Amino acid sequence: MFLQQKGRGIKSIESYWQRHPYKQGHGLWEKRTKKLLFHRESLSSNSLGLIYGTLLGDGTIDYPNQNSRWPRIRWNHGSKQQEWLEYKASRLPELQIQSQIVANGGYGELSIYARSVCHPSLGEVFQMVRPQGERKFVSLNWLENITPEGLAWWYMDDGSLSITPHGSRFIQLHTEGYSPPENQLIADWLTQRGYATKSLSYTRHSTGKIYHYLKMGASATARWIADLQPYAIPSMAYKFRGSDRDSRR
Repeated sequence: MFLQQKGRGIKSIESYWQRHPYKQGHGLWEKRTKKLLFHRESLSSNSLGLIYGTLLGDGTIDYPNQNSRWPRIRWNHGSKQQEWLEYKASRLPELQIQSQIVANGGYGELSIYARSVCHPSLGEVFQMVRPQGERKFVSLNWLENITPEGLAWWYMDDGSLSITPHGSRFIQLHTEGYSPPENQLIADWLTQRGYATKSLSYTRHSTGKIYHYLKMGASATARWIADLQPYAIPSMAYKFRGSDRDSRR
């Protein structure tokens, strides 16, 4: 990115990596790797449980480039969720997460973008979350590694609470990025944990595109809120209040 900002183009970036002294196979690669491993604090099981939860939601895991030793995690939130993103960063100090405000070409004027350092403990996470390398793929093993607080992180990333005209509350989890079998797997897993969940879909008439989501009824919603609300931070309390207008993403 630095070379692109200098206006040198893609060829210059490629040539830079060819000359880079810490490229794999270079004599300093192993020395540099050992130094990084020494200074990188291992991720605790609690931190990993949170990471697996947010990766089910808004988090992304990737390798910055072909010469990266380990993956990193990235987030992109609307400006109204800055406190939420900063809180996540504060709970994962081992990842040394840095954030910045950037222009948003989509929803809203500004976004909060954050990324972690590349961390050796994320290598196994990458293999579980993106086993084929191209996209996130939900598996039972992944779900079983999410802690209760990690579940709350996923909900605060991708969930909403609504109230019907008759006063009944229901939760929706916006899982449009996952396939129907993945949605069903998540629904079955949540149901087995005591949160009866259905995998549903709707079609947007203007485009004909099908969107998949998960929905809980009143009983499961009440239990979900009771179990997960203790993990909420003030700026995300609206996700648990039940305001039909304010609890959406």
